[in-house]
Amino acid sequence: MKKKIIFIIILGSIFLGCEKKKVEKIEKKEKSTVETQIAKIENASGFIDVDGVIEAKDTKKIFVDKKLKVKEVYIQEGDYVEKGELLMTFDETERNKIKRTLAKEEINLSKLKRNYNVAKELYKIGGTSSNDVKELAEEIKIVQLNIEGYKEDLSKTAEKIISPVSGTVISLYAQDNYSVNTDEPLLELADLSDIKILLEVPEYNIKDIKLNQSLLIKPEVFEKKKSFQGEVIKISRISRVSKTTSENIVEVEVKPEKEIPYIIPGFKVSARIYTENKRPEVLIPDRALNYEDGKYFVYVQNENKNIEKQYVEFEDIKGDKVIIKNGIKEGDIYFLNPRKDIKNS
Repeated sequence: MKKKIIFIIILGSIFLGCEKKKVEKIEKKEKSTVETQIAKIENASGFIDVDGVIEAKDTKKIFVDKKLKVKEVYIQEGDYVEKGELLMTFDETERNKIKRTLAKEEINLSKLKRNYNVAKELYKIGGTSSNDVKELAEEIKIVQLNIEGYKEDLSKTAEKIISPVSGTVISLYAQDNYSVNTDEPLLELADLSDIKILLEVPEYNIKDIKLNQSLLIKPEVFEKKKSFQGEVIKISRISRVSKTTSENIVEVEVKPEKEIPYIIPGFKVSARIYTENKRPEVLIPDRALNYEDGKYFVYVQNENKNIEKQYVEFEDIKGDKVIIKNGIKEGDIYFLNPRKDIKNS
């Protein structure tokens, strides 16, 4: 029994010893991960991360002017169509009704014109009054106006849709037996060989965006693992509400230095736009900042190699660095990722 107890005690001691070594090893590892850096003067460059989308530069939305009924659709989304190709037809009931009414009015006009000519001859020999002639002339005018209206109505009553351009069907709303809403397009065509990249820049960041500014474009088709150099080529002069974030944004068009493969309209992208202040400044990574009682400070190493808090004033330059305005000077040693329990060794 005593041997068994001694054996258990020995095992327990070994276990506690192992655990102590493990803790010491972890603590030692934690201490070794604390980094220091020397404050340097650099050009104050930062960056803004934004999202965007690929769009076709030239798109054509096709509407009709009347609430018709689609008879048959001959295309699908993604189809490439040639200019002049038949895309869809409409039910002819409404169109035939207008044609019949128009034909009746044209017959009526012909009859009125004959009566008018007879009335004019009778008036010459006193067989009718001038009022009768005048009334017939007015009836002719009214019928002529009606005929113009029916012809205009017939021209707006589409019989079919012919493709106005060559391109790809990127959106198709109409279907067989579809009742047309004149406020919405039936379909949308695009030239997919000519695309543009539009970024959504929040309005509070637009002051930092300039033409020809450099950036990195990261299409989601590459899962953001591949980036392409580019530059800002156009900044919109109006603001709108983002469809994704619901905040006010300004659209910024950018152009890659070389063609990006595999991207098509509708694909999403992200981008990092670089901002730059040409004045040399003391810069440090923003993760070196600590916050306490309404003030920011940085842990620094003083002349005696002791650790102390140094309160700082800084300017955020967008990105992962800040400009130090007061508190740290060039050559000072600061802690990049200090733990809360950091202390002098």
